[in-house]
Amino acid sequence: MAKSLPNFTPARRPSQKPAAKEAVEFLQGSDRLAGLLPEARRVGQLQAACERLLPTLFANCRALQIRDGQLQVAVPNAALATRLRQVLPKLQQGLREQGWPVEGIRLKVQLLPSEPERPTRRVDARDLPVTAVDSFAQLAESLGQDPRNAALQQALAALVRRRGR
Repeated sequence: MAKSLPNFTPARRPSQKPAAKEAVEFLQGSDRLAGLLPEARRVGQLQAACERLLPTLFANCRALQIRDGQLQVAVPNAALATRLRQVLPKLQQGLREQGWPVEGIRLKVQLLPSEPERPTRRVDARDLPVTAVDSFAQLAESLGQDPRNAALQQALAALVRRRGR
């Protein structure tokens, strides 16, 4: 009797993002989900049209849908929503000229998914370059003997000592 090999798909590494082609193939694989493709394409085209009309403002926004002539747009924060409200007539007119049935635009402030933040590297006194430590030592020497400078001189001296100069 022959052994059958396991049938599995290897896990994707976190750094690998699924390609649009994979998403389309997944949607096409099911009769129920295949009905989403035309709407997904339409929203993608609408997003691209908005980005062409307002490239800097619309970069962080998402076109959600057009329902009853109202374009719904997700905006990441109220400040951007305020700036976007000033140019909504231009956006609406541009979309109408391109054939989109937009009678009005509604903004919806909501958090949008973003790239995960990279951990910040903690700066430590030991990470200072030698030239920086030398500059701190020169500063400590140049401050003079004024009592108002005593605390700063002590702090600079401690920094230079910890660095090992």
